[in-house]
Amino acid sequence: MERCPFTYSQSIESADLHEGEINLNIQLKGCNGGGLGIISYTLFLDLDNDGFQETVLSSSNPPPAGRVMANNSFNPGFTGGDTVRFDKRPLPDSMLYRFALEINYSGDTTIGWMRFNTDAAPFDFVPVQLPEGRHRIEWRASQDGVERYCDRNFKVKDCKKPNLTCKSGLAVFLDVTQTASLSIGQALEATSDNITPDSQLVLGMRRVGTGSGFPLDGFGNPQDTIMFNCENADNQFIELWVRDKADNLQQCITQVLVYDTAGFCPFVPNPTICARSYSNGEIIRDVTFSTQWSTPNQPLGYNQLFVNSTGCSELSSLPPASNFTLEAAKDTFPLNGVTTYDLVLISKHILDLEPFDAGWKISAADVNLSNSVSTFDIVELRKLILGLTVKLPGSTPSWRFYVDTCTVWGNPFYGNCPSEYALPLQALSWYPPQLSFKGVKMGDVNGTASNIDTLQGIAQTRGQFASLEIPDLTIQAGETIEIPIRATEGGEWEGFQFSLKYDPELIEIEEVVASNMIDIKSENWAKPETGVLNLSWSDAIANVLFPGDPLLYLRVKAHSTARLSDIFSLPANARIQPEAYDSEGINHPVELIFSQKPNSDAKGELQVFSPLPNPTTGSARLPLRLTAPETVSLEISDLSGKTIWRLASPLESGNHFLEIPAAALSQSGVYVWRVFTGNTAQSGRLVRL
Repeated sequence: MERCPFTYSQSIESADLHEGEINLNIQLKGCNGGGLGIISYTLFLDLDNDGFQETVLSSSNPPPAGRVMANNSFNPGFTGGDTVRFDKRPLPDSMLYRFALEINYSGDTTIGWMRFNTDAAPFDFVPVQLPEGRHRIEWRASQDGVERYCDRNFKVKDCKKPNLTCKSGLAVFLDVTQTASLSIGQALEATSDNITPDSQLVLGMRRVGTGSGFPLDGFGNPQDTIMFNCENADNQFIELWVRDKADNLQQCITQVLVYDTAGFCPFVPNPTICARSYSNGEIIRDVTFSTQWSTPNQPLGYNQLFVNSTGCSELSSLPPASNFTLEAAKDTFPLNGVTTYDLVLISKHILDLEPFDAGWKISAADVNLSNSVSTFDIVELRKLILGLTVKLPGSTPSWRFYVDTCTVWGNPFYGNCPSEYALPLQALSWYPPQLSFKGVKMGDVNGTASNIDTLQGIAQTRGQFASLEIPDLTIQAGETIEIPIRATEGGEWEGFQFSLKYDPELIEIEEVVASNMIDIKSENWAKPETGVLNLSWSDAIANVLFPGDPLLYLRVKAHSTARLSDIFSLPANARIQPEAYDSEGINHPVELIFSQKPNSDAKGELQVFSPLPNPTTGSARLPLRLTAPETVSLEISDLSGKTIWRLASPLESGNHFLEIPAAALSQSGVYVWRVFTGNTAQSGRLVRL
C-alpha cells in the first residue's frame, strides 16, 4: 500500500505522512454462560499530525474501500466529511483495502482485531497501517444487552535510527601553528533516513571520550569541526552523530591519524610498560600486555601490545572508547619456582610459626583465589608438584599482576590493590611516563621463580648433598618386599621432594609405607606416569632424622629377578628437582646411593655421628644412638689438645642430640670433639667458620 499523499507532515514539511503497521485487538470473555459477545470499534485519527483527531470512522459503518472520510469529527454520528483516498493502487474498488473487523472465537472468549480487508477477499485480513500521529480507538463490547467500553490512546511515530557511515583512512597534518582541523564533510561517508530527507538530517561530531549524547558546542549548536594539536599527535578516534526529525540518533566511530611531519611539536616519548617481579625487581619476560574497552552494542574490544626485546612495551595507540583498561597477563610454566619448600613456608604461615613478612607472599600462596591462605592451597600445590595436575586450580594464572603503584604490603585481601590500570582517553603525553606492573609467581613464596620461561627456577641457598640409600638387594620374580630408603647423614628435615624412576617391566610399586621417622601419607606420593614415582613431603616443624634411619619403605612386587641398582635411578633432569630442606632453610641436593648391606644399621652400644652442621657458624648438635642407658661425656678441645668445654649427662637408650653451644667455639678454626661412655670413646673434627 502506498503512503498517503493527502496528509501533511509538519515535522518534515511534507504531504507524505509516514505510516506504521498497527495491531490493535480486544478480548471479551463470556459471563455466566451467556451468548457470544458482539465487538465493534470507533477509530479517531489525526491525519495531518497537528495534535487534533479530526477524522472518525466506525467498524459498524466503515468508509468506502480505499478511502476515509476526513474532517468529520464534529458531524452528527460522524457522518460525511472530505473523501481522502489512502489506497491509490490502480485496482478496482473491490480489490482496494478498507477498514474492517476480524472476529475470532476460542471457547467462551471472543477476540476482535482492527484490520484491513477487501470486498474481493473479505476473509483475508491484513494489519492496518496508520499515519504518524496521536490516535485513539474506542472499543465497544456487548453481551445479552449489556454494553462495555474500552478507550485507548496510542501514538504512531518513527523509531528507526538513521543510517550513517564514517570515512576510513582519515589523516590531518599539523601546521606551523601546531594545529589542524577536521570538518564533518571530511569525515562523513554517507547518511540517510527512512523518513527525514537528507537535507533535514542534523550532523555533529566530537573526539571520542569528550562528551555524551549529540555533540553540541558551547552555544548549543551542532559541533561540526574538531581541532587537533601537538597533544593529539598520534592516533585519535572521533565519533560522528546524526539526528532525524523524530530525534532518533545514530553514531559511528573512525580513526584519525594526526601527523607532525614537519616536526613542529616537541618530542614526548610514549609511556613504557614493563612487569617486574616483587621478589627481585627484575623484568618478567613473555608477559602479554593489552588494552581492553567496551562500547555500546559492540563486543568487548581487545588489542595486544607489541613487546620488545627487553620484555617491555609501549602505549603507542589508544582505543576508540572514553575509558579503557591496561592489563598484564602470563600463564605459562606453573611449576616455575614452586617446590616442596614453599609448602613448608606456607604451613609455617598458617600455623603462625613464621608469618609471611610481605603481602606479595600471601598473594602468591593463595593459589585457589579464595582470598585466604589455607591447607587447601597446600593440597593444590602438592598435586602440581607430584604431577597429578599440570596447572593451578580453576582460572588461576601462573602469574598475578598488580599496578606498580600498589605495594601489596600487609594482607592484600583487606586492601585495594588493582590488577589493571583504569585509564581515561586522553593525549598520550598526558599519561605517566611509566605504566608498569609488579608480578607474583603463584605458589612461589620464597622468590625462587625464574623471570625467563626457559628456566625452571632460581636455586635457593644450597648445602651439601643429602644421600638417600637403598640396599642393593637382588629380588626374585614373584617376591613382594618392603625396601627401605634411608637418610645416610640424618639431620633435622622439614621436607623433601624427588622423582624416582624405575623399570616397570621388572617391578611394580604397590605402596609407599611410612616409617616411624616421617609420617608419609597417600597425598605425599603419586605415580603420574609409567615408571615414575614422585614424592613430596613437608612439615612446619622439623623432623629429627638419624643417619641410617629409614625415611620410608617401598612395597614392591617383582616381575623378574633383578638387582635394585638396575631398577631404580634418580634422574637429575626430572620434572621436579631432587631436594631436601633442613631446619635452617638450606636446600640440599639429593643423590641416590646403593649399599651392599641389606641393613645399614650399625651394631654396638654407642653410635656417634658427624656434628650438624659441620662446618658451623655458631652452635652445633652431635647426634648419637645408645642401645642401653649410659652416662655420656662430651669434650671439645683445640688442636693442641687443650680441653675448652666439657659436658656429662646420663641418657636413656635411643637417639639423642648433644648440644654444643656457640660459646664453646669461641673463634674460627678447627676443633676436636670426643665422646666417652664406659670404656668406649669416639672422636672427630668440627669446623667453626
